[in-house]
Amino acid sequence: MAITSEKRTGRRVGVVVGIACVLAAILVFALAVWRSRSSMPVVQTAPVALQRIQRVTLASGTVRPVARQIVNLDNLPAPVERVLVHVGQRVQTGQPLLQLSTASAAASVQAAQSALQDAESAYQRVLAQYNQAPTALKALFLPQLNAAEASVASARSQLAQAEASKAQLTITATLAGVVLIANPNGVDADGNQTPVVEVASPAKDVVMDLSEVDAAQIKLGMTATMQTDAYPNQTFTGTVTSIAPYAELSSSGAPIVEVTVQPRGSFPVPYGYQLTCRILSRSPSPVPTVPYSAIVQNGTGYAVYQWRNGRVYLVSVKLGLTSDTAVQVLSGVTTGDRVVLNPPDNLVNGEAVRTS
Repeated sequence: MAITSEKRTGRRVGVVVGIACVLAAILVFALAVWRSRSSMPVVQTAPVALQRIQRVTLASGTVRPVARQIVNLDNLPAPVERVLVHVGQRVQTGQPLLQLSTASAAASVQAAQSALQDAESAYQRVLAQYNQAPTALKALFLPQLNAAEASVASARSQLAQAEASKAQLTITATLAGVVLIANPNGVDADGNQTPVVEVASPAKDVVMDLSEVDAAQIKLGMTATMQTDAYPNQTFTGTVTSIAPYAELSSSGAPIVEVTVQPRGSFPVPYGYQLTCRILSRSPSPVPTVPYSAIVQNGTGYAVYQWRNGRVYLVSVKLGLTSDTAVQVLSGVTTGDRVVLNPPDNLVNGEAVRTS
């Protein structure tokens, strides 16, 4: 039976409508995919790479004595009678530095000596009475004799204390060193209070104030090189021997950490001089590192966004040495992992992303 023209026309319309529906579905799907992809954050990633970390810390250091003895006027028990040393003099431990006024102490010693003489005389009188008494009556004198003996012992103790107090009025050196200050008035030419005597040990340290960031890179035993314009064309070396376990606020309000370097060999630079110190921090071998820009604050620690299969995941990391551009990663990610650089503030853990 022949197909009429009306049926053929209907079939053509049906095919066209079907094709249009398929195309529309494809378009809707493509549009949904495009919208989904266009709404994804675009991030840039970099691999965790092995490299040797090296960082140079530059700071100004001040030469200070390893040990010092400072005698201040307001800590002395009596006025200064005379200073027994002069600036630049070398002294030994136990050597007299200051003689304080002994007038009051001498009077106390004399009074204690008189009291002892009186106590001894009283004891001798009681002892004579005891010896002269008949045997049957000696027991009557024992309480008096014991009391007299106790008085003598007490007087001797008081005399020893008075003599010790007088001896303390001679201030002696507690260390061997060089006298830096010898000023009986305890006041300088400008009216500022100064120590009466200051003795510094011959051993010297170089003390630096570092920022928290720089101090975190310094380890005990590291080598420092030091230079000063006062000794041109000379480079001194030293070893980091102390890192303060706390930070203090500088005059500008910034936290600083005190780091001490002990010079090696001959070190003629005087106390108080300034040096430029250079400390090289270097990893002994290549270590896993990430760029600085990948690190984000995570509570009280640090983290990175690790990229895996089109999504990012916030991973806590433990950091080690740092350079100007990279930081060592001790844990959290390993070599070959990819991390997000400069992650946006609104990036969400587990979020799908596109990479540029």
